[in-house]
Amino acid sequence: MELSINSDINRPLHQALVTHVIPQLLDTTSRVYEKIPFSSIHSEELGKACVAADGSQVEVYVKSMLMQGHDIESLYLDAIPQAARLFHDWWAADDIDFIQVTQGIFRLEQLIYGLSTDFVMGGSQQTPGSQPNALLVKSPGSHHSLGLLILSQYFRRYGWQVFSANQFTADDMLVAVRSEWVDLIGLSLSEDKQIPEMKKLIARLRQRCSNPHVQIMVGGPLLRSREDLVEILGADFGCLHADQAQFQAIRHIQKINLPQLSG
Repeated sequence: MELSINSDINRPLHQALVTHVIPQLLDTTSRVYEKIPFSSIHSEELGKACVAADGSQVEVYVKSMLMQGHDIESLYLDAIPQAARLFHDWWAADDIDFIQVTQGIFRLEQLIYGLSTDFVMGGSQQTPGSQPNALLVKSPGSHHSLGLLILSQYFRRYGWQVFSANQFTADDMLVAVRSEWVDLIGLSLSEDKQIPEMKKLIARLRQRCSNPHVQIMVGGPLLRSREDLVEILGADFGCLHADQAQFQAIRHIQKINLPQLSG
């Protein structure tokens, strides 16, 4: 791997990566897979391919691993987030520059898009006509997108209809929940300073939403350090892990609908 050194990276860029990009990557806890999990060695090889001058080998390498029996969920939950963390480590060591970090994240996102059909179709699809709808967006003003992309893919994998965009403004969200039936709104927070505006936005989303029983989920780095975040924001529940979020969402939606069905 050819790594260039750029000592001119300024602190604001460093802070942006540390607070907005890297923390959004999913936690890697102990998991059991039916197929072979990706290891730290695979994550390193993936990371090197992503920051290399020629990125054509990224998808070739990953598809080769999948053909050898490695698990695609392990790729999404372990290898991709770990590769992105390595970008931070290499950057902190002056082995790569900020452009390569940005390039690496972009190539990871492109990899996810490229494997989207295989990943989504490999999940548990809902009966046609019964798909719940989710609006999954990052907080207005946030810059991260990799974590949101992985989360969206997981919801689609389990049969959800997902409305998601990286550049949704608060007004865009309000229009979306009014014009489309939404069962779940998922929002991610990175910093304490986002709390006041997000609290107001959540209240407005509830007022404007065409579904009076819409469930609101919050996640992101701030949820790790603020155990009272759900209560402060007026949300319904919080979740940090993409592979658990949709299961929690289904439980909350069913809890709301059961009294109506029994009545």
